[in-house]
Amino acid sequence: MAAPDMLTEILRLPAEERARLALELLRSLDVEPDPDASAAWDAEIERRGAEVDAGIAETMTFDEYRAHVRARRAARADR
Repeated sequence: MAAPDMLTEILRLPAEERARLALELLRSLDVEPDPDASAAWDAEIERRGAEVDAGIAETMTFDEYRAHVRARRAARADR
């Protein structure tokens, strides 16, 4: 069966089944985890924490963050 035909059939499945298949497809792309990823994330978290502690990080309240997310969603919807 050709890929476009498979996609048509898959889109007819219930949402839960489509989600399961999407997850399996994504997992199939992750052949080998990056051995340096964990250390890189740890370093990034430390760097950002140090910026917050030093008072140089750009921060926002939860309400500001929600407004920011809403504005980004609206901008995407207008495209």
